[in-house]
Amino acid sequence: MQQTEVVHVPYGRGTVEIKVPKENLMGVFAPPGGPAAPDPEAEVADAIANPIGCSPLAERLKPGMSVCILVSDITRPVPYQYILPPLLAYLNRGGISDQDITLLVATGLHRPNTDEEQRQRYGADIVKRVRVVNHCFNDYDHLVSLGVTSFGTPIEVNRLAVESDILISTGYIEPHQQLGFTGGRKSLLPGIASERAVMHNHSADMMDHERSVNGLLEGNPQHEDSMEFAQTVGVDYIVNVILNQEGKLYRAVAGDLKEAYLAGVALSRAIREVVFPELCDVAITASGYPLDQVVYQGPKISSSIYRIPRPIIREGGTVIIPMEATEGIGFHTEFFDLMSCCGNNPEALIAKMYAEPSKDQWGAQIWARMLQHLRMVIVTRNMSASQVEAMGMSHFTSLQAAVDDALARYGAKCRLAVFPEAPSVLLRLAED
Repeated sequence: MQQTEVVHVPYGRGTVEIKVPKENLMGVFAPPGGPAAPDPEAEVADAIANPIGCSPLAERLKPGMSVCILVSDITRPVPYQYILPPLLAYLNRGGISDQDITLLVATGLHRPNTDEEQRQRYGADIVKRVRVVNHCFNDYDHLVSLGVTSFGTPIEVNRLAVESDILISTGYIEPHQQLGFTGGRKSLLPGIASERAVMHNHSADMMDHERSVNGLLEGNPQHEDSMEFAQTVGVDYIVNVILNQEGKLYRAVAGDLKEAYLAGVALSRAIREVVFPELCDVAITASGYPLDQVVYQGPKISSSIYRIPRPIIREGGTVIIPMEATEGIGFHTEFFDLMSCCGNNPEALIAKMYAEPSKDQWGAQIWARMLQHLRMVIVTRNMSASQVEAMGMSHFTSLQAAVDDALARYGAKCRLAVFPEAPSVLLRLAED
């Protein structure tokens, strides 16, 4: 009798159980991680008080100053319950009153947070204390222009950030499929930039650059452009955290936009890198809530096995993406329209992106490049087969059925790997 392994795969706020034959299962590959900080709030407070690459922020604070704090939106699992209380307390001790503090939500091109999401993400008490404003990428009355970067990106940014006396950026640092790593400068571009700026930084040629991939900063044009953008705007302080394999706060860094950020990147890399033994035939890439709630985030969930210096999946392999997708297509209708406009022809889709740039095309470009070489499957009960198939992918409502189908396609020697925290793992082939 064939022996099987039971694997639990994230799906929404829970997990889905699958059974995989032992001889086919390469393993469950999650980041090695690190221990959670015993007192997360104290870890953040200590980082704020002991900055990297600059003098303490307290030396620059004066009563009556306006402070703008960039915060991530609902799609990012940043533990603000540990970040904002010590940060606001630090500012208050420096003479800054709550009425002079604004949380500016770095939505990028995402939809704005709802009032309830603000309370959930930042804390009901915090939202009562300070003003919270959603960035709007196409409200040019609330954007200012500061020129262009050396890459040609217009430095169009939210007016609140520029006109505040102190600008603080917050977020978390983990591998990113385009800019190498999240955090730091990314809170400004794309976080509080104009649609034009984001479109230029995320343009088809920038996206196709060989170094615009997970885990690479040096020579990555999207990262370097974003850093130049943020430096021009002028960030006084960053407070970034690194989360461990369980999504708990591991370490915090604060201080200079560049120096503190690079220190955080080193910490993130150390607990995210996984050496992969050999090429696989089937990869299950999952993330769970909140990233798997809207199909637009699917490229981020699935790209870590392919959008790296050397893919860890064989040509013609299958990528299975379980997504609860309670929002379905959601706010990002342009992404879906683009993915489904070329009759499942990825080459035509790529050509269209170069000829007719459109909002949300970078995710579509990632998937189109993957579809040129791989079979892709979305497992969800909240999108129809016709919607998923219109994007050139196969649809299943059962993860087990998708796995069984893939195993049958590749035969007895099929090699299947599971990535339960796919967006945050940094993969490298053993032979490299």
